[in-house]
Amino acid sequence: MTNKYGARRTWSELCQREFASMKECRRAEELALLEKAGEITCLRFQVPYVLSVKPKVTITIDFSYIERMKGTELWCGQDKHEDSKGVLTRDTRTKLAWLKEKHGIDVILS
Repeated sequence: MTNKYGARRTWSELCQREFASMKECRRAEELALLEKAGEITCLRFQVPYVLSVKPKVTITIDFSYIERMKGTELWCGQDKHEDSKGVLTRDTRTKLAWLKEKHGIDVILS
């Protein structure tokens, strides 16, 4: 079954979980392989953030991880956040701006 934008839910054998789209699944598998290779750590999926308590407004970011600094054994110490979007809606743009303002989080869109 597809969602309203035509994306199909996709199962990943590598990650042992289902993703909302093939695009999200591919990126998750890339990140999982990077984690196994030691290039990133603390990979998390579907990370929720509260933007407002009343009315309750939340945003869920597809991936969060910590990246190794290039050419060193040191970790950068700052979470990287990525979201796979096929269609960037006005609501999503608003929530991402709100997330940046409230939590100081920049999201990489892929």
